[in-house]
Amino acid sequence: MMHRVANPPKLPVLGDPVSQSRGGTKVRSGAAAAVMLALTMAFPGLLAGNLAHADGPPTIAPAPVAAPNFVVVGVAPERADEIAAHAEAMRQEAFATLLGQEHPRPWAVRCEIRVHASAEAFAAALGGPSVDARGATSIEFFGNDVVLRRIDVLGDGGESIPDAFDHELVHVVLADHFVAGPPPRWADEGLALLFDAPAKQRSHEADFLAARRQGLAWSAAELVAMEDYPSNSRRQQVFYGQSAALVRWLVARRDAATFIRFLDDEAAIGFEAALARHYDLSLDSVAFAWKEVAPINTLGLADRRP
Repeated sequence: MMHRVANPPKLPVLGDPVSQSRGGTKVRSGAAAAVMLALTMAFPGLLAGNLAHADGPPTIAPAPVAAPNFVVVGVAPERADEIAAHAEAMRQEAFATLLGQEHPRPWAVRCEIRVHASAEAFAAALGGPSVDARGATSIEFFGNDVVLRRIDVLGDGGESIPDAFDHELVHVVLADHFVAGPPPRWADEGLALLFDAPAKQRSHEADFLAARRQGLAWSAAELVAMEDYPSNSRRQQVFYGQSAALVRWLVARRDAATFIRFLDDEAAIGFEAALARHYDLSLDSVAFAWKEVAPINTLGLADRRP
């Protein structure tokens, strides 16, 4: 899940929780700063920066570990080094796969990775009640420049790399391209989901296919027009699965570069016109995405963890 703000007020304001599959709010106006200020007042913990140690409950948090493009906070140095190395490799892979940049420029503003020991600590750091989420991303802009990058993840799993991290990093990478405003929610989440582990992708796909059999899936017109996440957590899982299915289907028809160009035009001329321009398809034909389910590994990504 991701939230962005453009031209923020002088106070340091972070975005709202961005969960294992929540994409960017479509913000294209200066009103974003006022919206984010209201969110910060509602979730004051975002400013407090509460942090729990994922390797235990020490009284003093370990010192941050810095890498060229990341700062890792909340875990012991050895694990932080491992997370930072993985983050650098994944950043390069995401830029190359999605944006065609084999050697992306370093970030002048590093992305802070905050690792939390429990769902309660994760929720406390984000200043709200416990949520069904394992990751959150905050992006803050001033003009076309990113002035804050932050990923909060739960680090309570058995693996050294938090399981929601790759997904959240995709939101951060995409923000470098979509500076005028984030891509549509379904596309932002669908792309991020393609970087999740195959088992997690299949779980979301199963949620969507079950909803489709029960007549509970959205139409294509409904899905691409959605600006808010479903309030029901079960429906959120369906939204993630259906969004990923549509992204996979469109990427499989051409490639990731075409899909990014389609999203660029979608912001300017609308979904149907961009769909016709880049895919020679109509909105009605998108229904085939639900019948011709593309393979999980559409982007050609192997599971990146041993």
